[in-house]
Amino acid sequence: MTVAENKALIETYFQTIWNEGRFEEEPRFVDEHVVVHAPPIPGIPDGIAGPLAIVGTFRAAIPDIHLVNDDLIGEDDIVVQRWTARGSHTAAPLFGASPSGATLTMTGINELRLADGRIVERWGVMDAAGLMRQLGLAPA
Repeated sequence: MTVAENKALIETYFQTIWNEGRFEEEPRFVDEHVVVHAPPIPGIPDGIAGPLAIVGTFRAAIPDIHLVNDDLIGEDDIVVQRWTARGSHTAAPLFGASPSGATLTMTGINELRLADGRIVERWGVMDAAGLMRQLGLAPA
């Protein structure tokens, strides 16, 4: 795939899975043996179940979550994504914090390697300290 096609796949993936919550579409975008390096949630399962556990955790707590791609940069089979997600914590607990109804803002960066039209590796970081402060789990 070209760099433009890889970037378009990442755009569509995050719209479909994160923003629309259409988890059944995950195999269309993510290889079943995907490797997630440094997951934001300790103990997530290996393979495609890992990314589903991550998005499932956030969508369960923040049903109206909406992620935007602030930057997408591609080269060869790699796409780097800088993102911002916002939504109201109205449903399930998140990292032990009860729902408060507060609007949360999260930011992060992913590096995604693609092969044969699917994500096969993901490295990512998010501003976990900022999220913990918003949840009241860390001092301001």
